[in-house]
Amino acid sequence: MLTPEENELITRVGRDAPMGRVLRRYWLPVLLADEVETDGPPLRVRLLGEDLIAFRDSEGRVGLVDAFCPHRRAPMFFGRNEECGLRCVYHGWKFDRTGACVDMPSEPPDSLFKQKVAIAAYPCDERNGVVWAYLGPAPAPALPALEWNLVPASHRYVTKRVQYSNWVQAVEGGIDPSHSGFLHAPLSANSNDVRDRFYLRQKSPTFALLETAYGLRIGTRRDADDRHDFWSITHFLMPFYNAFAQPTGGPDPNVGGFAWVPMDDVTTVAWCFTWNPARPLERAEIEEDAHVARLGGGVHLRPGVDYLPATSEPGGAFRPLGRRSNDYRVDREAQRTKRFAGVPGLSLQDISLQEGMGPICDRTREHLGTSDTAIIAARRLWLRAARGADDTSTRPLGAAAPESYRVRAVGALHPKDADWTEAAAGWITARPGAVAPVLPAAQ
Repeated sequence: MLTPEENELITRVGRDAPMGRVLRRYWLPVLLADEVETDGPPLRVRLLGEDLIAFRDSEGRVGLVDAFCPHRRAPMFFGRNEECGLRCVYHGWKFDRTGACVDMPSEPPDSLFKQKVAIAAYPCDERNGVVWAYLGPAPAPALPALEWNLVPASHRYVTKRVQYSNWVQAVEGGIDPSHSGFLHAPLSANSNDVRDRFYLRQKSPTFALLETAYGLRIGTRRDADDRHDFWSITHFLMPFYNAFAQPTGGPDPNVGGFAWVPMDDVTTVAWCFTWNPARPLERAEIEEDAHVARLGGGVHLRPGVDYLPATSEPGGAFRPLGRRSNDYRVDREAQRTKRFAGVPGLSLQDISLQEGMGPICDRTREHLGTSDTAIIAARRLWLRAARGADDTSTRPLGAAAPESYRVRAVGALHPKDADWTEAAAGWITARPGAVAPVLPAAQ
């Protein structure tokens, strides 16, 4: 468990909070590229407790600026996005994507006042359908080399959702290897399914950790037979990413990952990625995968199906239909006869418990065991970063080594005497077009 002071230290993300200062020194995924159109309507954004406005200018470049005009604090959401700038409709002041005031028609033509006024703005970058923002001190680091952001667009699928909880309990759910054998499990095992054969047969695996330049490599070992162990190797990448192996066999399995980006202290945007390094994804793999068929819903929420009607509020287009007010659509009969949890779908199963912990989980009342090894280690990394937040001479873990993020998760059989940190080394490095099967042919 944590002390109250430690819990505050890692969960608070405002500008003046130590962890908030740490997070501002990483690039943050903030929008899907198609959420903002050239000269289209501005979009409300909330990020690390700040209210912002995103827009795409006439040259197709994304800007992210303060939600309020520096003149009289009028809301820029109602502004006109025109001719490479966002114009406040109150008095016509216009700002470009860098925050510079480029027009001030309410002042005399010879006035130099506009040269003295700017709107707060943050640099943005765009890669592979995702818009990134950097809220920290210059210079910004390079974008992290996460594989889902490097493969061709046809090889990856991205969705996101708003979650009404602190970001830390969301991340901790994602890097917890043991909960899949319970929360996401069916009541009857399928001997032909990798997850059932290994994840469900042994619900108390052995855990191992390796600290890396990006965060943690997490090894989970289960007995396979007299000569082999099944190792599931996943990753926690600072400050809020994970990568996990899809529990399916075959020569070119998909890989999955999450990012949990804090909107503020009590609201999080959960990004979900599926990608394949070797081939394009088929739509059926997303909508009709084994999870959907077996559990009544998958990792990805489906646009137009699993979300509430869109609003103009920050994240208003990505609010799950299953929510606290309808008990996340829990089905007690299905819980009795089909699956361990009565909530349908992997995403809602996670949300129901993580939101149910409260806006910010009280970690002073926990009792952690050996299955919480990865969570304990991640908290140590966060605490170390937060306690060093005022040291601007070095970048926080991972931000200084963006190429180290080029890793992927894998699940595979290894001889019982194999060193888990070396046995899968050739597969873990994310090389373009190269992929290892979840279960080697040697089986």
